[in-house]
Amino acid sequence: MRIAYLARVLPALSETFVVREIAALRRLGMKIKPFSIHPSEKVFNPEIPDLLAEVEVLVRPLNPIFWLAHLVLALTFPRRYWGCLYDYVLRDREHQGKFWRRWQYFAIAPFTAWRLSASGIDHVHAHFANASATVAMMAVRLAGITFSFTVHSHYEVFIDNLLLPEKLADAAGVVSVSQFYIDKLKQRYPQAAGRKIDLVRCGTDGEAFIPKAGKRNSPPVFISVGRLVDLKGFHTLIEACAALRDRGLAFECRIIGDGPELEELQHLIARLQIGDRVKLLGGLQPAEVKAAYQQADLMVLACCASKYPRELHNHDCIPVALMEAMATGLPAISTWIGGIPELIRNRETGLLVAPDDPSGLAAAMGRLLSDEGLAQQLAQAGRNYVVQEFGAQTNALRLQKIFTRIMEGKAA
Repeated sequence: MRIAYLARVLPALSETFVVREIAALRRLGMKIKPFSIHPSEKVFNPEIPDLLAEVEVLVRPLNPIFWLAHLVLALTFPRRYWGCLYDYVLRDREHQGKFWRRWQYFAIAPFTAWRLSASGIDHVHAHFANASATVAMMAVRLAGITFSFTVHSHYEVFIDNLLLPEKLADAAGVVSVSQFYIDKLKQRYPQAAGRKIDLVRCGTDGEAFIPKAGKRNSPPVFISVGRLVDLKGFHTLIEACAALRDRGLAFECRIIGDGPELEELQHLIARLQIGDRVKLLGGLQPAEVKAAYQQADLMVLACCASKYPRELHNHDCIPVALMEAMATGLPAISTWIGGIPELIRNRETGLLVAPDDPSGLAAAMGRLLSDEGLAQQLAQAGRNYVVQEFGAQTNALRLQKIFTRIMEGKAA
């Protein structure tokens, strides 16, 4: 069994969980070849040090073969080629405003199909249900193999959901990182209602994230990790930090990440005059983030729904940064949104507060600052639960069973 892993960008700084999953599957003896639709980001992942050299980039319009693949497939497999073009591009299942996007994905598909065949691929697994799953669906139709995909977020299910009904109908396997989105898919799409959707978590390696040892820093250090986008709730976190300062509590807050909200967050920090407590550290490599967890005492991620018109109500599912921090033994605070309650069971494996509530978040942060016994209790329970339910190897075994089931179905 030779599996292709396909992502929009692989590796990507904000999606280290894909690399971790590939590494875990390889430890099980599976042959995984990585493909990236667009050029990879310069990320060093210690799980697969040579990944950048392994990844094959698929959007290569300056390569004549990229376009010649259309002609070769149209002549060699005309039914596949014209059937794929008609079913996924020309048939007007959606309003014509999306025609150009469907065509863009189809433009990549023949070259992708050729590379899959040349690499001896038996099955393709795409991470995220939008761009990568669209390319995978079209390419496997041309290559005559099967595909599956993992659903991660509200954005894929409700916003960028181009051809999602077709993917749900045509995929040999559908996976979700959260029961929350399995339920949403089955409620919204008839194609999902009657089919099996497997729950496979974005795993983290509990053994790689060694529990933090020693006493708390003085003052205690909060850490928050994620792209600087509005749905991560960093604005709420900064306002909560200002409230804690006004209560006279000693602490430091370190925010790791980069993104479009950087300037706005800098202005907020300046306006609240809290630059001595809140530090924006920028985007860091995975190894640097891992070291930063060891230097912190508590994790907080104030996730919320996006308020931008194009992404209205979009929100995180289960942030991997929360899993990593909890695996390191940090007590965690987050919000009642998306699939987060599947990871943080309130007052059991962490604390949950309402999104967009600076005062509620400040109260939870203050509680863990003042009650170190509770913080240690939540930290231990949180780490145990992450290792048990969200472990990389545990979830790689679940995926291996799914891939085996698909290949056995093909053989039958």
